[in-house]
Amino acid sequence: ALASQSASYGSGVYSEHPPRWLKISPPDDVEGKIREIIPAGFTSNTDDFISLLEKEANFKPFGTMLHSYTVHNEEAEELTYQIHKADIRCPGFLEYHKRLQTFLMWFIETASFLDVDDDRWDFFLVFEKYNKDGETLYAAVGYMTVYNYYVYPDKTRPRVSQMLILPPFQGEGHGAQLLEAVHRFYCGLPKVQDITAEDPSENYVKLRDYVLTKLCQNLPSFDADKLHLGFSADMIKEAQEKLKINKKHARRVYEILRLRATDMSDEEKAKAYRLEVKKRLFGPYRKNQRELAKMRKCLRPEELVSHMGQLDTQTQHEELEKSYQLALEDYRRIIERLASQA
Repeated sequence: ALASQSASYGSGVYSEHPPRWLKISPPDDVEGKIREIIPAGFTSNTDDFISLLEKEANFKPFGTMLHSYTVHNEEAEELTYQIHKADIRCPGFLEYHKRLQTFLMWFIETASFLDVDDDRWDFFLVFEKYNKDGETLYAAVGYMTVYNYYVYPDKTRPRVSQMLILPPFQGEGHGAQLLEAVHRFYCGLPKVQDITAEDPSENYVKLRDYVLTKLCQNLPSFDADKLHLGFSADMIKEAQEKLKINKKHARRVYEILRLRATDMSDEEKAKAYRLEVKKRLFGPYRKNQRELAKMRKCLRPEELVSHMGQLDTQTQHEELEKSYQLALEDYRRIIERLASQA
């Protein structure tokens, strides 16, 4: 009987009363879960939603426009985009941001909401500007949040907290446009020490490498004829003073530009470049060697053997070569992108 009942349900036969053995779980409260994220005032009625769309024509981007650019899409159309800077003093912006930041929850796994009731927050928003039925409309493309930390005695250090380009617009260069516009904005502020990022993802680091290399390639200290002389104090100073780039990031820019200026088919030049990059990458391993020297003085023999296994020289060399090859791969992609945008 159990087999026949199971077969009946499996074949789509309808029964008004399900068998006792079939346990039906209550449906998830989807709307309740959404209410935990989306601020009050959203609609779940289709007609109400459509009527609200009519108000889109009244929307104007918040804050001050920093940059405008165009992108050619697959339909050979030229689309216009604008980047605006806003803060909590802009009328109506806080309510808008409460809704905008909900996108983080759908597209970034570890995202969390910000406590933005602080005038040290800066917001940078990207909009697509388009015409429909004779009206100018704006569509949200993405945004970035930046917090201005205090640096003794009279400087600030803007730190990128969140950055999101919505999926329909990804792969079109909007992230690079946004990050470059943000850097150029802070470069014009004398009180800014340098620009950093909070717990940057791997993709963000690659994007930052591209943007900073694009900005630095025209600085005199990064001229091609100076790159083979090594990473210099002039590079550090000029990158910091003119572009608010710290020493660590300037070093990566130097390595990318030196690779572009190096004939890697020349064995001697390739070796010199490889040793220069590995010298930086070896830093953590050199630290391990110093730690090992300290361990020899204070650990028992059996404890020392355990730690030495983690610091095996051959393993270090293999990891160092792997790190070098990964860096080389990333650098070449950036160089190719720079060439395509030239």
